Amino acid sequence: MIRIFFLSFFFAANTFSYVDKGETFEYLKSELILNHGFSEDYVVSTLNKAIKQDKIIQSISEPAEFTWTWDRYKDLFIEEERIQNGKKFISENIKTLKKAESRFGVPKEIITSILGVETRYGKIMGDYRVLDALTTLSFDFPRRSKFFTKELINLFLLSRENNLEILSLKGSYAGAMGYGQFIPSSYRAYAIDFDDDGYVDLLNSVDDAIGSIANYLYIHGWNKDLPTIRRIDQKFLSNTQSINNVRNPLILAPNILHASDELENEDILDQSVLLLSYYERGKTDFFVGTANFIAITKYNRSHFYAKAVYDLSIELR
Repeated sequence: MIRIFFLSFFFAANTFSYVDKGETFEYLKSELILNHGFSEDYVVSTLNKAIKQDKIIQSISEPAEFTWTWDRYKDLFIEEERIQNGKKFISENIKTLKKAESRFGVPKEIITSILGVETRYGKIMGDYRVLDALTTLSFDFPRRSKFFTKELINLFLLSRENNLEILSLKGSYAGAMGYGQFIPSSYRAYAIDFDDDGYVDLLNSVDDAIGSIANYLYIHGWNKDLPTIRRIDQKFLSNTQSINNVRNPLILAPNILHASDELENEDILDQSVLLLSYYERGKTDFFVGTANFIAITKYNRSHFYAKAVYDLSIELR
């Protein structure tokens, strides 16, 4: 009798249904059925197959970008195996990378570095069902419920537009997919057919992934004539009292920097820049990140992430 009770409880816990669960469910039905033409049967049956993943809530509540020190975070990504595999990736895909570099102005090392940080160049793309991830976060992560509800709607649209089986799509705990880990809205907005086969495929096409990353950065302000980041001496800063918290970089007007030949030669003083500080190996270094650095933070809003991408790209040169 005890064994039967236990099995019944286990089954119920793993078939938890999001259907008819309050305002979020009603909003999804309204958007998908009335505004996007999905049938009610399809929407309800699909959501009914979503499985709540408590581990996702834990993972998104404690991301490494915002809970680790910079030293620890950097060591995760700037390590020999990732560097060597990145150089190999460039060698094997040099034609496509140069094509993307020529069209969008994004260096091949930056494109490759993003692929290295995101998925180890396609080796680790995520094991969560995207439907489970986005449904869990939409219904059970109140702080960003609106954002993930929109991503869940975009998942339905993406699967229809690209003829993808919604129940089979795998990705990260945040619902990001493919070589470059695009969330559904980014997939729909920025992914491009870069291998000219008539189909945009970030799940299987390395060429499409390369082109799409370059396109994403270009649309978000990448400028081939700018550096990405520049170490600066503290003496060039007008005020350093408010920038010692490494987790909160400031987007600042150029007047935070004293004029100097070193900075003027890079035209940094004519832009809004990101002023960054990193405590590494016992000392604090200061940097300015240009529009290119800010473009990387549009890919992932953590400046730790963007700095790791940049540092890895330097190792790949």
